[in-house]
Amino acid sequence: MGSTERTYPLRTPKDHVPPIPRWQLVLAEHDYVHTAYIGVQQHIETDAADTARIQALDAVRKWLGQRTDDGPLASEVFALLDGNDCKNVTIWTCYWLDEKKYKAALDRLSLESVYSSLPEDGRGSVGVWLEGFSTPKKRLETNYSGLDYLPGLARLPETSVEEHSRSAYWGAARDRIPASAHDLFERAEDAKPPASVPSGLGQHLVGTNFNNMVHIRSGQFWMNCSAVESASYEEKLEPTLRTGLQYLWDNPVESGAMGVRYLVNQDMEFDQADHSRKESCAAGFFSDLGSLERWAKTHRSHTAIYRGALAHAKAFGQDRKFRTWHEVSVLRRGDATFEYINCLPETGVIRFLSLTEKGV
Repeated sequence: MGSTERTYPLRTPKDHVPPIPRWQLVLAEHDYVHTAYIGVQQHIETDAADTARIQALDAVRKWLGQRTDDGPLASEVFALLDGNDCKNVTIWTCYWLDEKKYKAALDRLSLESVYSSLPEDGRGSVGVWLEGFSTPKKRLETNYSGLDYLPGLARLPETSVEEHSRSAYWGAARDRIPASAHDLFERAEDAKPPASVPSGLGQHLVGTNFNNMVHIRSGQFWMNCSAVESASYEEKLEPTLRTGLQYLWDNPVESGAMGVRYLVNQDMEFDQADHSRKESCAAGFFSDLGSLERWAKTHRSHTAIYRGALAHAKAFGQDRKFRTWHEVSVLRRGDATFEYINCLPETGVIRFLSLTEKGV
């Protein structure tokens, strides 16, 4: 779509040429993508709790391993580094291209059944949760810094990537969202936290999203870096990333951030979390795209990340192996499903959305 056909013009500066190449996802044959994050958390360390947690993990792993037509087409697993969750939590993210299969697979998993089947003496020390959402491709944008590492949605079959020029200027992410041509994605009037925060523990909470709520997953990969480049990221850039995330956790009302987790990738069948793995991401929600943009453009915690990334790219030039990427969804009202069973109140969006309690 050309800029002359837009209600709201592109923000691309005149004669803009990106300093370094970037790529984006192409969904030629599909109009939607579907994403689910699934978590199993253990609240205390006892033998009974360990047993219950292992049983819950095995239930999710069995579900992922079943040879069915509706299973996720791509998936990853993480441990928590920091953020809005229990410290001892295992998290999966799963992706689909077909809505019926997405919904059928989650129905087949049935978190309520997983939880109720756990041993009674350890069940109260374990929580399970689901955060799932469907994204029209016209409300999706992605950005990848290299072709040798394409995670997340880019692992889906029947997709490809293409180079683009809408990068390295403020407003580029919005410009990459096709629906931004005619929609400002304004903050919903009901984008407000609940009057009182539920306890989470002993509760089964369910709910959905308000209009224009945003999900972002933004990642880093430095496994292929030289020792010098790896040290540069870990000693200079990663601490600024943590500082930016800490601002979001400490200031959710001002920033609009909700349920943000800092995650480190793991092998699919891991037993003990490896926090030294050189592959990580931050994933969570914002009240609206404008709030995410304001933090990115104006707050010193993010401008430090941005300047650090540019300095890193300049320092290593063509030899740079450090990769960054992200995927952003602007959700329509009701496109997301949230479910938390016996979870700590700091889990996910429990403190930020009005959820309904069901019986446990």
